[in-house]
Amino acid sequence: MNQLNKNTIYLVAIVAVIVIVAIVAVVLLNNGGNNNGVTPTPTPLAENTLQFSANVTSLGSTTEYKWYGKDIQSNRTLRVDVATYSYILDEDQQKSWSSTDSGSTWTAGDYTTDWAGWGAQWVEYVDELENWTSGDYSFTNNAGEEVVLFNILIDPTLDDSIFATS
Repeated sequence: MNQLNKNTIYLVAIVAVIVIVAIVAVVLLNNGGNNNGVTPTPTPLAENTLQFSANVTSLGSTTEYKWYGKDIQSNRTLRVDVATYSYILDEDQQKSWSSTDSGSTWTAGDYTTDWAGWGAQWVEYVDELENWTSGDYSFTNNAGEEVVLFNILIDPTLDDSIFATS
């Protein structure tokens, strides 16, 4: 009878371990391990393309910028549109272009100067988007201006013509 009690105890212990492992597995699979079943939003730096708009308010005046980026993990190519002005910066080629007629004609720019301005803004905005989960995202930029990022698309399909200068 003593041997039977030991076998019963071992059997109960094994069943208990199996039940506990099964419960943990179900919880982790259903909740994704603490995200309450919500699929996490991909972060901009983990993707290849990014598109968003920014309303920047400075001295009571708001200006809208439209940003596009491809190959954003390395050798970025960026485009920013502001009213009828457009700028394209190609990090791989270390070249930049500007347009004053909504991209109909392009003029070669000074990449170093353009990257110091537009590239720095892009980097600041993408860094801020690392905190974004959904909807619009507001913050105060390094210049003390109020910024609202909106229409944020992570890894959209961007036509190459967006970045064409000819």
